[in-house]
Amino acid sequence: MTEFVRVGTPLNVMFLGLITGIAFGFVIFKSGASRYENILKMLLLKDFKILKFMMTTVMVASVGIFMLDRVLYIAPTQILRLVVGGLIFGVGFALLGYCPGTGMVALGEGKKDAWYGVLGGLLGTAVFAHFYPILNRLLITPYNLGKLTIHSVLGLSYGLGVLLLLVVFGGALLVINKLAAPRSKKESGL
Repeated sequence: MTEFVRVGTPLNVMFLGLITGIAFGFVIFKSGASRYENILKMLLLKDFKILKFMMTTVMVASVGIFMLDRVLYIAPTQILRLVVGGLIFGVGFALLGYCPGTGMVALGEGKKDAWYGVLGGLLGTAVFAHFYPILNRLLITPYNLGKLTIHSVLGLSYGLGVLLLLVVFGGALLVINKLAAPRSKKESGL
């Protein structure tokens, strides 16, 4: 990653990012993941369609990255930054009903409320960048665990790590499908 920062990102990488971003945005739109009511149903544990979509996306992306052998950057695991960032993300998600990706899709759909998320993200980025030297010294560097991945933590090869992720997520999808399947009137006691 530092090489990209030093010399700039090659145009073909930026173009590939643009194309895959547009394609993924289209998939998010078609799946209904940018609709507030669908996200709310997932968060209230009433409909798991969006959760299954997200898990499937992680599985497909993991296989794609493994097959292309093109991991560009693995961010270091910095515990406090992850906790604080997760809390900020969660509050923003709860207030707005969008994560950054679905918010951009909603913005593309013309939903005006998505502007709050985009502007909040830009403001948060600016504040973080401004205070980064202080935050890095006090809260980020001391809690840096390095670049952790499933395969490195478990001492597996990269391929076995991806396979383990697929097994766990695939099993979770099967359980979710089983638990979320509509029961017949006879089974539910009606």
